[in-house]
Amino acid sequence: MHTQTLGLTKKAFQLRKVKIETLKYAFEQIKPILRKYMREKGILELELDLKSKKVLVLEPILSGERDLWVRLWLNGEVPTEKLVDRMRERFQWVEYLDFSDFLSGVEIWVKEMR
Repeated sequence: MHTQTLGLTKKAFQLRKVKIETLKYAFEQIKPILRKYMREKGILELELDLKSKKVLVLEPILSGERDLWVRLWLNGEVPTEKLVDRMRERFQWVEYLDFSDFLSGVEIWVKEMR
């Protein structure tokens, strides 16, 4: 059921000319799924612009990105102050070009949960 609902919502956001009311309704249908996904993935906030279909997500910074910053610092490409500031940050805003891109990750998560 969740997979079908997500699939339909994803399609609605992929289509070019869809009424904003339709997108609002589709978004409301997947809110419970999104809440569970966000809680499990440590996502603090999600901001969706229905007109542009872009989404900003406040996600935890992955350890791979932290490792990259340390490597850049070791190579002298990043000053110590910037490294220290970045290491203090635990979350970052990530922009997805389309809400359907974000939903692809949610869809994979739902399938793995089965």
